[in-house]
Amino acid sequence: MASSINSILSIGNGALFASQAAIQTTGNNVANVDVQGYSRQYVRLETMSSLDYNPGQMGQGVKAAEVLRHFDKFIERSYLNKFSEQNRWTALSSQMRSVEAVFNESTGLGVGSALQEFYAAWEKLSQFPDDLAARENLIGKSQNLTQTLQTAGSTLGSIADRVDGMVEEQVNQANLLIKEIADLNRRINMHTVEGQNNANALLDRRDQLTRDLAALIDVDVIDKGEGNYIINTKAGHTLVDGVENFELYYGGGSAFITPGTSTVFTGQIGYSGRDGYEYTLEFVQGGTLGADDALFKVSLDGGRTWITDGSGQPELFTARESDNMVRVKNLDIYFEHGSNDAFTAGDRFTIIPKNTLYWIEPTMGPLPINPQVFPDGTENSKRISGGSIAGNLVFRDYNLNEINDQFTEFAKSIIWEVNRLHSQGSGLEPRYIMRGDYGVKHTNIPLNADNSGLYFKDELQPGNFVLGLFNADGNPIMTAPGTATALTVNFDPDTDSLEDLRDAINGHGNVTWVDAYGVQQTDPIGNFLEARIVDNRLEITGKNGYGFGLGNDTTGVLAALGLNTFFSGAGPTDITVRDEVVLNHNLINAGHMNGAGESNAGDAQTASQIAKLVDQKITFTNWTGVQSRQSISNYYGALVANVGGKTANSEFQETSATIIAGELADRQSEVSGVNLDEEMSNLIKFQASYKAAAKLITTADQMLQTLLSLKQ
Repeated sequence: MASSINSILSIGNGALFASQAAIQTTGNNVANVDVQGYSRQYVRLETMSSLDYNPGQMGQGVKAAEVLRHFDKFIERSYLNKFSEQNRWTALSSQMRSVEAVFNESTGLGVGSALQEFYAAWEKLSQFPDDLAARENLIGKSQNLTQTLQTAGSTLGSIADRVDGMVEEQVNQANLLIKEIADLNRRINMHTVEGQNNANALLDRRDQLTRDLAALIDVDVIDKGEGNYIINTKAGHTLVDGVENFELYYGGGSAFITPGTSTVFTGQIGYSGRDGYEYTLEFVQGGTLGADDALFKVSLDGGRTWITDGSGQPELFTARESDNMVRVKNLDIYFEHGSNDAFTAGDRFTIIPKNTLYWIEPTMGPLPINPQVFPDGTENSKRISGGSIAGNLVFRDYNLNEINDQFTEFAKSIIWEVNRLHSQGSGLEPRYIMRGDYGVKHTNIPLNADNSGLYFKDELQPGNFVLGLFNADGNPIMTAPGTATALTVNFDPDTDSLEDLRDAINGHGNVTWVDAYGVQQTDPIGNFLEARIVDNRLEITGKNGYGFGLGNDTTGVLAALGLNTFFSGAGPTDITVRDEVVLNHNLINAGHMNGAGESNAGDAQTASQIAKLVDQKITFTNWTGVQSRQSISNYYGALVANVGGKTANSEFQETSATIIAGELADRQSEVSGVNLDEEMSNLIKFQASYKAAAKLITTADQMLQTLLSLKQ
């Protein structure tokens, strides 16, 4: 009987301890009700084994086996996926709103308004070509346009730089989280005794850090218990493997032979420049470096589509050395010699000309894992896709890059179309010197060669232009009474270099003309003007007091070289009105020089043609080489609509992902969150259990005292 009373005391003691543990755990829940990441805890009670006895098995009470967390791993995994997606779209939509502000036309002070005022100023000049006020007005409106374009272009550039800084900081944060999670796994292993002791606080901390990491980059969690906790990216790049951690790195671009390529070329590929796209080079014709027979095509979307020429066929480029680089879109590409300089058809090379996110794998080295978005909207499954890092990189490399490309094409078209017309026009006085704004890398190769270095080389066509001569009074030199001297200069960009063009101007031979006394004279062209090359640019200078003018140009070479043009620069960040036009308004070409070399006072043909650009359809080329025809104004309208569409889409995706992530977070909160009403109810229950256990001990003690009193 004493044994049974001791059993009752033991049962009471166990129940008392179990209730005490439950009350303490409940109190801990109440204390941590407002702590982020805390999971509600509970005591797992375990029935003690029963003993065979008479009249039957007798229970031995209860024990507090371990303290566990209320936490649903499956809900958490779904939440992490959607939370990464939410943060991707949040980052992207936030950045897109910054871009949308650049193209805000509602104030009437944007690019579109400045462009319309620019056209209106040319229209006014066409009505009053000799009016100084009209010319002053044109300069003012032109400078307003160029400054607006520069501001927008530099703002887009600063946004890209800001994103670079943000991503670098986020990658550093991710590395700290990865390292701390691996350290937590080590500590969890130290404190965990299966079935007895659980490092609940450490587990909560690890889950919270995993959420923080998911906000930065997409994660796939494999929880095998205790510290055997693995975090990969969705693409399979291991970030945490138990107590081991891997690193991310954000740094400069790279160029390399595409893995899997069986090339025999042993040299290196290099580049100069920067772009948001990744360049894939594939050789379509084998050959030797420097021999002009190794030809490659270029893709900006991993080989799905290829940059095309004007005929719609893949544009081919020649593999060249570093001193003779090939221009492809925004890059100068070159190859360095190796022990074997041979290329074979099918060889592939990859250039990533931008700051890039790398996964550091000890045996393989840095592996680029930047998001890669294809034209159809799908993504490279071998790259990261979620978190704010992915969102910022997708914005920078695709949204912003596409918008910047469109904006650059827009500004480039304004420069080219205005300069093309202006270069064939005439002002109120002859020209005595012209210096080209645009130079070449090599003066002895054809101007439209892929390594010429001439920015507007793709606009060149075979043909000729007119060059007229003027005397010191500004009147055309006559070959006979009433007939002006007009020289025709032939040019073919496929065969002619800058040196050939210079020689074609200087090589006209003798000019037969009639002097002021009606006497016919014959003099070499060198007595009137000279063309020469200065700093790889063409310069034409009048000699002996003679001036000259430029007229009808079917080649585009005058505008491409920046001769007799209105604008300087090649894009939105460097477009300006030429200094000589600003300083001397007489050099604004409102009129034109006819085929006979004459410029008529009051002529406004050039001003009228430029004013009509407002509605005239011209050719635009996108990043793949595909062309379309529309007016400059309509093209800009489409650009603004594209910005608005991308902003609206990112905001919609952000809202959708936020709602789903919020629902999953609520479901997890229902499982692991602390409910004060429920905890108070549990507290009352466990308090009653504690009192009952204490009463049981008191009862057992009284029974024992009664038993002992029988001996007295």
